[in-house]
Amino acid sequence: MSRTTFALLLGLVVGCGSKPQPEAAGTVPLAPDPPPPAPGPPTPPAPVVYEMDPARQVIPDGPVRGRLAGVEIGKAEVSLEGRRLVFRGGEEWRAVIDLPADPGRDGAPARMVLRPADEVPGPPDWTVFVVFPRPVEFEGWKLFGLQGWRPEPALGWRGGCGITLEFGRREGGKLPGKVFLALPDLPGMRPGTGGNVLAGSFVADCPRQPDDPPGPDDVPYVNGAVAVRGAGPGAAVRTGYFGALGPDRFALAAAPELELGSRQTARSNYDKPHVTTLVAGTADAPSRFEHSRLTPGRYLVFAALRGGPVAGRWVEVKPGSTTTTADLVLDPGQAGGLEVTPPLEALGKVQLVPADDPGRPPLGDVPFEAAALQLGLEADIVARKAVFKALAPGRYEVRAAKQSRVVEVAAGKVAELDFGKK
Repeated sequence: MSRTTFALLLGLVVGCGSKPQPEAAGTVPLAPDPPPPAPGPPTPPAPVVYEMDPARQVIPDGPVRGRLAGVEIGKAEVSLEGRRLVFRGGEEWRAVIDLPADPGRDGAPARMVLRPADEVPGPPDWTVFVVFPRPVEFEGWKLFGLQGWRPEPALGWRGGCGITLEFGRREGGKLPGKVFLALPDLPGMRPGTGGNVLAGSFVADCPRQPDDPPGPDDVPYVNGAVAVRGAGPGAAVRTGYFGALGPDRFALAAAPELELGSRQTARSNYDKPHVTTLVAGTADAPSRFEHSRLTPGRYLVFAALRGGPVAGRWVEVKPGSTTTTADLVLDPGQAGGLEVTPPLEALGKVQLVPADDPGRPPLGDVPFEAAALQLGLEADIVARKAVFKALAPGRYEVRAAKQSRVVEVAAGKVAELDFGKK
């Protein structure tokens, strides 16, 4: 290639790359795209179609909603209490269905249906009770024996309803399910309200009831019976535990005191995650207790009679344990006593705790004091004596001025312990 040809090509290349192109006439710079329109309010779900016939009921998608006394209902809190399925809208309304079977357990029906024409004799079969969000009027309805004409915010039915219920499996204190509850309209309601209906999906809280057996979520646990013998009128029982979890680690809890014959249940979980439950017995049937979700360790479980003895028993709680049973007996007629002569340097109180099995490591000073306080087993030193009354028969460890002794208390007798004697 000649030097002239190379220069010509170089000039063409440089000229093509450096000379600006003229802008076309009438060209306008492009503007940015406009922002998308703001989203509008969400589309409300379609009203639940009222239908009394379970064969034609369609459970809608989404959480429970519907109408009661012409008022739109939504966002229900749901719980299962025994066989009672409860839907709540805060303090505004409530719908309660007493079920004919315990749902969500092995062998329980996954689907329960009540047709309006089904004959229902009453509990424990289907029963429905509703607290409406506004008073309604009714006339001539036989509702739990109530008849008349007056505004009434709460009504109940035994039959005459259309109900479809579907249940999943109960796990972790929860029960998934679906519901379609259709109640007959009542005279006095505003026309065109579309009937009383609740329908949709739910996840019910289902805490254990007193008669429910322990489940996997309650392991490990200790349970047992408390037999009370010879107690007079007004006798009351409490129960609890002291857990020795390490040299200076411990746990303790107690259920509130219950009167015998009250058939009440007391539950305490202030020592979380542990749960303590007491079911009051009668003169013929023992009370029942359970301490569940325990941390593995050595536990002193106890029961106490108001104004009477405290019975305790040490048990070993192992990981995953499901068979630890500790039955206790409270018999005021078999109680004994203890008279302690403490060391000369002892001041204040003498404390005692039911003795653990021989060979077990002793409790530290702080855990021992906590256990004695939990059981109420301490006595003031008066004239160099500390006196304990109404003790259940058994072995006790007694401590005073950092000294320890073990003594046996026999039924109906007062034992003596002198720290000055070997």
